[in-house]
Amino acid sequence: MNLKKHLLAIFLLLFTVIPVLAYTNSFESFDKSLVQGIEYEYQEPTKILFTQIKGSYDSLPSSIDEYLDIMYYYSITRLKLGNIPFHYAVDESGNIYKTSEYDEIRIIPEPYIVVGYLSNNGQMSNKAKSSILQLTQDLSYQYGISEYENAKLTIKKTENSFSDIVLADSDEIFAQSVNESLAEWEPSEREHKEYVASVENVENEESVEIGENLAVKVIYKNAGDSIWTSNRDPIYLSVKDSQESIFAVNNVWDSFSKVTTINSDKIVLPGETVDFEFELEPKVVPGEYSESFELLKFDGEPFEGSEFDINFTVVKGDGRVVKITSPEYGYVNIRECRRFSCKKVHVVNDGEVYPVVEYHDSCWYKIEYGENQEGWFYCPYAEEIE
Repeated sequence: MNLKKHLLAIFLLLFTVIPVLAYTNSFESFDKSLVQGIEYEYQEPTKILFTQIKGSYDSLPSSIDEYLDIMYYYSITRLKLGNIPFHYAVDESGNIYKTSEYDEIRIIPEPYIVVGYLSNNGQMSNKAKSSILQLTQDLSYQYGISEYENAKLTIKKTENSFSDIVLADSDEIFAQSVNESLAEWEPSEREHKEYVASVENVENEESVEIGENLAVKVIYKNAGDSIWTSNRDPIYLSVKDSQESIFAVNNVWDSFSKVTTINSDKIVLPGETVDFEFELEPKVVPGEYSESFELLKFDGEPFEGSEFDINFTVVKGDGRVVKITSPEYGYVNIRECRRFSCKKVHVVNDGEVYPVVEYHDSCWYKIEYGENQEGWFYCPYAEEIE
């Protein structure tokens, strides 16, 4: 049977999705030169879509890998798709084939992982049902997916561009078979992807004066096999062990332990880099300090290899500085003028250190408590640092 007949045998397809833990990476044998220059769209998957793939199986090659190679070629050259239109394929014997390098590649309009069942019979074999359940459990655990759908995929060709994939109602027998397969499925409430990072570079000044902020830049590389996405759960640059930092910049950091996040629309592929730029605010007495950071999505689960340290010296500088001393209350109110009846504009904590802008002999200090932010507090709550 020649290649042309192989392609024609695949023309009428109803696509399906399938699950299992052990599978063949069929995409490794695909002719990637067919898609050179194509930029894929990546998005964190939210559902699993199952579809049936029908064809003239009696006359097709005995090797499913060879069949998928032909389908890949046909999808790109004839159907004008950017990829084979499913992430996984399952045959009647329960074998699973992975047909896309990344599950995050968007194949259909919705961010779904698509699984195709290779059979003309909508009623699945018991082996295929078992594989679908196993694959669904694996994908659910890995990506935190709790929903699935059944649908038929149809191709809508457009002039001078990629074809569109449109979802239609699934065959009732096939949909019922999928539902039976997943009757005992227990969805995972969150993802469990393995994240590995390497710290490529860290830049910061060796010293900083009280009243100034310390600028830091760190460059990370995705050193693992998983794509970094943050559509649902943000990827944080965090203080190590999610501890609150005395150097947190109020109203700039996401919290006192979380510095910032990767933008929700940012995708970091394996081997790619992403950088973070942030500041530390050292409201402390002069001396040597350090702070440790790491990447994480969930508290207590840092990215492997993502920890780095910042070491720096805090110096007094030439101006006057005061340390807040209020052990009884733990804080001091900052006011907009030198009277207790004046409006309160800020609160500073016991032990923090600030540069003095002005001192008035009525026993009031004016300090700079933030960028272009100044206010007064009563002098018994201050200790000048020499």
